[in-house]
Amino acid sequence: MPPASLPVLSIPRALLAGLALMLLAGCTEPDAEPAPPAAEQVEVAGELGARPNVQFEAPLEVTETSTRTVVEGTGPELAEGDLALVSFLAVDAETGEVESSNFGSQPQTIMITENDAGPLYEDLLGTPEGSRLLRVELGTDERPAPAVLVYDVRHTRAWGEPVEPPPGAPAVTLDETGAPTVEIPDDDPPSELEVVTLKRGDGPQVQAELAVTVRYTAVSWETGEVVDGTWASGEGPTTIAFTGLIEGWQNGLVDAPVGSQVMLIVPPSQAFGEDTLVYVIDVLAVSALDGTEGSAGADPGARAEES
Repeated sequence: MPPASLPVLSIPRALLAGLALMLLAGCTEPDAEPAPPAAEQVEVAGELGARPNVQFEAPLEVTETSTRTVVEGTGPELAEGDLALVSFLAVDAETGEVESSNFGSQPQTIMITENDAGPLYEDLLGTPEGSRLLRVELGTDERPAPAVLVYDVRHTRAWGEPVEPPPGAPAVTLDETGAPTVEIPDDDPPSELEVVTLKRGDGPQVQAELAVTVRYTAVSWETGEVVDGTWASGEGPTTIAFTGLIEGWQNGLVDAPVGSQVMLIVPPSQAFGEDTLVYVIDVLAVSALDGTEGSAGADPGARAEES
């Protein structure tokens, strides 16, 4: 007798439908991952203080204003009421075209207050000098297109490697802000220009026909009193044309690397003909002459001559 046929299994249609859906789900590609925030889609390269290379795929979709740190500085942190020295580059987020930049020309001085720093206030407050920040901004009424900003928070005091001064040189001490105090020795002043490096930087060198951003103080050898400088309350770094200055500056500061602190002991013949002057100069930046505030008529030490 032939074997009995096996019973046919009856599979409910609902179960078949469920299995089909599971198979379809397994064959469907997973949802695409959301794009990273706009600030994470921007690449920034280049050395601090030099014009950065900014790359991103345009148009960049910007849904919110955000900032990230590209380079973490090691200088003092900016506090309320401080002066910041800033170089910036602004790029149109929709086209990728550079809108404006002051890299290569004099850095901008900004007071760290809500009123003066405006939208950059929160970014700058607490940021160490020597930092590079990337800021991606939504459009505004004045500038509807979103923008990509890179700005370098420059140093406002010399940051180079300390150098031991020679014996007998005027003693220089710095307060917590970096402002120098100069103690003149009892000896007679030197008859020739003396150049004493107190801190040696590693940036570009001061050259004729450029501009130099400095902070300095000048002390009379005869009286020991400060006769000129840029360390008074509310004052900050100044950018001057490095041409037509007193001979002591022209001869003594040329080739000094950015980041250096240099003491110049300038005899009367290379200053104003009356007194030996001791300058302590922080070399903060060099740039093209375009847009410099200083000129041959705005000579460091001019106030010393008047006093």
